[in-house]
Amino acid sequence: MGFGSNGMGACESAVRGVDTKGEPASSDLFRTKAAAPASDPQRVELHAGEQPQAVHDNRRAVADRPVGPVIDLSSDVEMVRFATILFADIAGSTRLISSLDPEDARDLLDHAIGIIQAAIHAFEGLVVRVQGDGVMAVFGVQPAVEDHAMRAALAGQRIAEAMRSGEVGVLPAPQVRVGIHSGPVLLRRQDNDFGSILDVVGHAAHVAGQIEKMAPAGSTAISATALALIAEPCEARPAGTLVSGADERGEAVFELVSIRFSGSDRVPVKGDSTSPIIGRDNELQSVRMLVQELARGKGTKLGIAGEAGMGKSRLLLEAARHAAGFGVTFVAIRGSALLAAVPFECLAGPVRHLLDLLASFMSDPAREAGLTALQAACLEGLAMRSDNWLKDLAPGDRSAVATQTVVRLVALAGSYMPLLLLVDDVQYIDAETLAVLQSLRPTGSLAMIVAGRPEALGQLARLGGEPLQLQALGADAARSLVVLLNRVAPMDESTVQHIVERAEGLPLALHEFAAEAQNTPDGADADNAGEGRLPARLDALLAARFAALDVEAARLAQFCAVLGPSFTMAQLQQGAAQVCRNPADAIARLVAARVIAFAGTGQVRFTHQLVQEAAYRTMARRRRRAMHARALDLLSLGSGGDVASHAELAMHAEKADLPERAIGHLWSACEQAIHLAAIEAVRQLHERARAVAARLEPGRARFEQARFALLAFDALQQLSLEQVTRPDMEAIATGAVELGAAARTVALINMALLDWIDGAPVRGMQWLAKAEALLDQRESLPRRTFADLVGAYLAYCQGDATQAIMRIERIGSRLEDGLRGATFGAVVVIPHVLARAFGAWYLTDLGDTGRARTWVAEALSLSRRHRHAYSRLLADLAHGYLLYRTGRRDSALRVLRRAHSDCLRQRFLGFEPASVGWLALCLIDHGLLDEADAVLSQCVERGHFRRVRTSATYYVHEARARLALAQLALTQDAGAGERAAQCAAEALEHVRSCQDRMHEAHALVLCAEVQAATGLVVQGAEHIDRDALAQSISAFGLVPLGGRLARLPDSAQ
Repeated sequence: MGFGSNGMGACESAVRGVDTKGEPASSDLFRTKAAAPASDPQRVELHAGEQPQAVHDNRRAVADRPVGPVIDLSSDVEMVRFATILFADIAGSTRLISSLDPEDARDLLDHAIGIIQAAIHAFEGLVVRVQGDGVMAVFGVQPAVEDHAMRAALAGQRIAEAMRSGEVGVLPAPQVRVGIHSGPVLLRRQDNDFGSILDVVGHAAHVAGQIEKMAPAGSTAISATALALIAEPCEARPAGTLVSGADERGEAVFELVSIRFSGSDRVPVKGDSTSPIIGRDNELQSVRMLVQELARGKGTKLGIAGEAGMGKSRLLLEAARHAAGFGVTFVAIRGSALLAAVPFECLAGPVRHLLDLLASFMSDPAREAGLTALQAACLEGLAMRSDNWLKDLAPGDRSAVATQTVVRLVALAGSYMPLLLLVDDVQYIDAETLAVLQSLRPTGSLAMIVAGRPEALGQLARLGGEPLQLQALGADAARSLVVLLNRVAPMDESTVQHIVERAEGLPLALHEFAAEAQNTPDGADADNAGEGRLPARLDALLAARFAALDVEAARLAQFCAVLGPSFTMAQLQQGAAQVCRNPADAIARLVAARVIAFAGTGQVRFTHQLVQEAAYRTMARRRRRAMHARALDLLSLGSGGDVASHAELAMHAEKADLPERAIGHLWSACEQAIHLAAIEAVRQLHERARAVAARLEPGRARFEQARFALLAFDALQQLSLEQVTRPDMEAIATGAVELGAAARTVALINMALLDWIDGAPVRGMQWLAKAEALLDQRESLPRRTFADLVGAYLAYCQGDATQAIMRIERIGSRLEDGLRGATFGAVVVIPHVLARAFGAWYLTDLGDTGRARTWVAEALSLSRRHRHAYSRLLADLAHGYLLYRTGRRDSALRVLRRAHSDCLRQRFLGFEPASVGWLALCLIDHGLLDEADAVLSQCVERGHFRRVRTSATYYVHEARARLALAQLALTQDAGAGERAAQCAAEALEHVRSCQDRMHEAHALVLCAEVQAATGLVVQGAEHIDRDALAQSISAFGLVPLGGRLARLPDSAQ
């Protein structure tokens, strides 16, 4: 298959001509402390579109470099880098050396390994390990470069070409398999009896080794991840899929056939180049105006500056497309980090392209342009990518000749067609090419758009004038872009929001996260900053920025990453003093590298939260622990008057592997969250506390988990997550964890409540009896109030309405003299409101509507006075239910709609079943069947009601059954009748499984009503004894329900 827009023919060799002599097989990363690097200048040449034969005569020098860059192993060098790993193995080496004596075999293998190493060094890779006939190398570590995947691929092709050319000196020539993969790896020092080596480990290295085995002999296999990082068009053939533990889908593998460096008739773009440009209206207008002005005979220039991934190349591509519509010819000039040191290298492709364009008009462009002999020789040298043209001239004179040559060539081309020069990645363009470009002036037939990163602002200003500064997209534009990118398979709103928030307006990040979300079954990962997965292209781009920092600046960046996306100036300065020898210089280097920026008012922030994530990811686990410990000590003391929260301190203690300190801060943080009624924060802190406590010794772990369960229980109940505390609560209730008599009493009551919510009221009564026995020994108003509340729930569902009402009245009698608004430390509800709301519900079902109104009014008054949201919800639900049952359905609908909205908005999930069920019943009675259907369907989809096994959940089932009956009456659809019978059966099964005798009576009446309306027998209610049911209803005191049963026709039996 082909990658990129240019069609590829036969394999074009990307690299040629390295003369290599046999050298000892060794690792570049093997260095004792006293070792010194050897020097072995290497030359590399690349080509863009030449025929293979011409390549042999066109070699370009990149730079003289040592074979093995030295990395200091005298200190801790563990770090994580996003890099590209290359594995090379000589195929059939056993057969090859089987007939040789040991010394000849050694010489042959050493020579072959030397050729492999030379190709690796030519593209600034490091040999990590040589073992037998295999070599492992890493690209992107030293030097730190963004294009490490391309360098590894070029090295792989160089190896195959060198072997095919017979450099080894034996026939048949040995063949090499090469495997390439990109990903995060850990660099670590490893000591052995011979000294120290820097080893590379990680999943990416393992994958590269497996990919090498998939390569056909004499070729290079490359993963889809690494291939996607190469900006140049590649020709590749599918070679299979490597199943990886990290990805169930596996990693696609390709045989790399060739890499063709971009010609000047193409503008490569990272990410999606097909979607419209969003949020760049002004910049796009400037680009289009420039093209239109050029088409009218007026050339201008424009500069565009922006960080990597901001969309500079995308604007250039738009300029190229717009130019085609106006008859303007564009010529692309693109910088490359690999060739930044090669004089005039960036001109070769454009010169060749201009000559091809002029070939339609003339046979000898040099003569038509009036070039001198020197200029003609320069033109030929540039076109043929030769470094031998006018080599006897001084560098300054060569540059002057080149400038004159290109200026005249461009002028000649401009006389036949309007020309638009598109200059991209100006920060990587060599100085000689820049000098030539500066000599080009806009004319009636020439315009120029120059794009580059902020570090090239000087060059941009000289070439294109004051540049446009690309800023991050706004939230609306970012959202529109994500939705547009995924229009074929739309994502849910939470995923879109997560992408928008994490990308912070960086277009490339929006593209990559959107693509990742589409390719991930569960959508975008909800990653934690600093620890989440990044798409490979983003990871490589951001990692290169940090890899280029010096040791002190990198260490400070890591410390800042531990502090978070933003921090104070005082924290930055104090942290720099801890981790750097020269703090001021390190801070200045981070600012210059655009890693951090000053936000005013003493605040400092990372330039992008993904920059912070990338900095965090560069740390190995041991370094992270150490940095978090430093941050914990610094923040514990306070800095510049700023005091860190206990939640923040707990986070640092957790990640510093200091569980004792973490537990202490988590406890304080949880208390603060409860005081502020920050329910979701309490949930998160409880989860963290359980995880941290698990790292303590077993006895202490159970103690801490139990006391946190007791502290968080009230808040977790609001979120319908109280059951997660059951093991810890039972440990306190049974005395397995000793927290004192008061705590044990509360735990016993909580166990009774847990069993009521879980549909086991009989067992709940047993726990409550034990709690009340302890209260008889040691009275406590808060605990007695709590016990009576739970006792009322249990009594009512067991059919003892008298005891339930008596307990609620007893609570009211106790809470006189200003105590009716007391919370007793509860975060969820005011206990008296809870009692009155439930009591009003019970009284409504019992037909005592007068007293129910009094209790509802009391609950509403208290909840409004104390502005307690959860209490207000309970009061509204009781009020709406009373209005509904007494026939005031318009008022009921208004109240229940508000209650339902508040319940979902504030995530009061424990009462979602009641709010949904009662609202749906009211809607059905109003004939609003579509709205009722939507409310019920959404509830079923969320599924929260399945965790609440109380009588409230019964009403969800009843509402679904009544909705089906209403649809049956409207449409006469037999399927609706069957749905009604099924829902009624589910309602009956629910109350029976929950041992709810009171609502079993409700369910049996519902089943009788369904049978009367449909003629279908409801499962579980095949033989309803009307007389026995009527007696039970009368004994329970359910007067309105008895009336419903009495109104049923006799045939419903």
